[in-house]
Amino acid sequence: MRPRRRWVDLGIATVLLVLVAVGAARWLDTTAQPVIVLQTAGPFVAIGLLGLLVATALLRRWWMLLPVTVAVAVAATIALPGWFAHTSPQAPRDLTVMAVNLSFGQADPDQVADAVRAHSVDVLVATEITPEAESALDQSRLGEWFIERAGEARPESFTGTMVYSRFPLTEVTGGDPVDAHTPSLQPEVVVDVSGTSVRLKAVHVMAPLAGETEQWRAGLGALATWRDRQSGDQPTVLAGDFNASQGHPAFRALEAGQDDAHRTAGLGWVRTWPLVDHRMPPYVQIDHLLSRKLTVVEAGQVAIHGTDHGIIWAVYSLPRR
Repeated sequence: MRPRRRWVDLGIATVLLVLVAVGAARWLDTTAQPVIVLQTAGPFVAIGLLGLLVATALLRRWWMLLPVTVAVAVAATIALPGWFAHTSPQAPRDLTVMAVNLSFGQADPDQVADAVRAHSVDVLVATEITPEAESALDQSRLGEWFIERAGEARPESFTGTMVYSRFPLTEVTGGDPVDAHTPSLQPEVVVDVSGTSVRLKAVHVMAPLAGETEQWRAGLGALATWRDRQSGDQPTVLAGDFNASQGHPAFRALEAGQDDAHRTAGLGWVRTWPLVDHRMPPYVQIDHLLSRKLTVVEAGQVAIHGTDHGIIWAVYSLPRR
């Protein structure tokens, strides 16, 4: 029996070391693509460690239980904060922001319009918008819902981005060097919400594909620079497709000092990609709404046809004077 127990212990130790190694990747700030991909596997690591803990207990390998329990505890301290809400449900619902990646303009325009109306959206950030998609959204009567827009739709390209608003809107983009690290438009606007100015920047960071991870990392760093440039008491929102998750150190550095709406809402394992037309199920959140000096009232997401990204939305309360 002892040789068998040794093999069981070795198996447990091997699985533990593999899971810990993959989990530890979240602290490596690197542009190596294999590591960037591994950094999205955090939820699977937590699930795997929990399963290993149960298996170790059932097999009565008590001396292996301690290191497995320690690893589970570390994973829990990382994962659990995202399951507890810190929203203010009773606060006034002053501003609702929604972001959608239209996937080269292929997203179903009527479903986008339905989502906008269902959540009474005030500001919509639409990335990967083409002229055909813009026209289709107008035909779905979003042109009547929103009174202003900024940005540009671009033909046969993923680089078009537009911001729609029900409130008066002023575009202040103007050749910002922050946008030099992505070919996509990232319009910056000031939205007048009942007399309070909210500065919003649309986001579409390059995907960390082979050969493009340096630009991906630089794009996230540039957005952190934009965040640091904002001063005073003006509320700010970063909204769109960050192509990065909580598992990436560069995203966590960008998120610092801001509220990620879905984490603030305690929604746990949020998955916005890939939702459709993929062999794998959705497993990672790469679309985000980050804010400062706004109170998150509620947040959520919507799945629609035609795009592999989930639509994300959040309701905010303005600072009271």
